Amino acid sequence: MSTVPVELPDHLMSYVDQNVEQGGFASASEYIVALVAAASEKQGEIERALMAGIASGPAEPWTENEWQAIKSRVVSKASSK
Repeated sequence: MSTVPVELPDHLMSYVDQNVEQGGFASASEYIVALVAAASEKQGEIERALMAGIASGPAEPWTENEWQAIKSRVVSKASSK
């Protein structure tokens, strides 16, 4: 296994320490390994979704109604925060 020395500002180290404790990790190293593994998995999911989209055939333009539905969802989500 390889080692990567990382320097974190105090506020990020506090964040890591808090998540180590709350997440039941044995160490900051174990927590960071879990973060990198999760990021790798998420990237794989995105790549698979992109490839599925490419394989699905030619794109079709969205209708005005579809654009309005998307806009409504975004506005609704933003106003609920």
